[in-house]
Amino acid sequence: MTPLLGRALAAGAVLAMSISLLTGTAGAAQRQERYQPDAGTQNSLQLPMKANDQGSYVRRLQERLEWLGYDISWRDHTLRRFGKSTKRAVTAAQDKFYLKENGAVDRNTWNRIDAAAGEVGALPRQCRSEAKTLCIDKSAKVIRYVNNGKVVKTIDVRFGVPGLDTPSGTFRVWLKWADATSGINGPDQPRAPMPWALFFAGDVAVHYSPTFANAGYYPGGGSHGCVNVADLAAVRWLFYQIPMGTLVHVYR
Repeated sequence: MTPLLGRALAAGAVLAMSISLLTGTAGAAQRQERYQPDAGTQNSLQLPMKANDQGSYVRRLQERLEWLGYDISWRDHTLRRFGKSTKRAVTAAQDKFYLKENGAVDRNTWNRIDAAAGEVGALPRQCRSEAKTLCIDKSAKVIRYVNNGKVVKTIDVRFGVPGLDTPSGTFRVWLKWADATSGINGPDQPRAPMPWALFFAGDVAVHYSPTFANAGYYPGGGSHGCVNVADLAAVRWLFYQIPMGTLVHVYR
């Protein structure tokens, strides 16, 4: 970690605490701003990892889970312990990436989490280029809301199915529509709800998806190109943070 990144993470703690007081929870995205991994975690890994394991190799796993937006309790974090919150995060990641959901970390689960996380704390330069940006990571299946260079919130999402792929690149929010609907089902069918929509690439938007909320992640599931959010409270909150013209960067 560079000194500059260390100072940025320390400064982000003030913003993170303010957000946690407003939301009533110290979420993973907030804690990742103040956590600084120690050098020893880079050279230690013991597999499989399971409940009640403890050590620097568990911390290494937790770093990646938090960067992916999962909530690790302060107790698990401080003790470097594979406790309930760590197991819950692992199970959620296994669900997202279509792995066997057993809450334990074998080589397959580790490789998938590690690949999705990439370099912990690293973002494309576009994501830190303006005061507010939406940074959308296809490999991690997340949106990161970045404010003044700090990740404020991380939200799970899904993308377009093959052939209707969500476009990659840099865009801007050109339309906000709180009660948006879509005629994707045809002119003679009821319009599909897509509320709290932030349009950024033609008719492609970040929006709440009732289908995603009900069905979750499953092989072959996806949108017609939009960025679907299952968490209604999170996407509604995001809608009010993002002004028109906000930069949106879609990558990986």
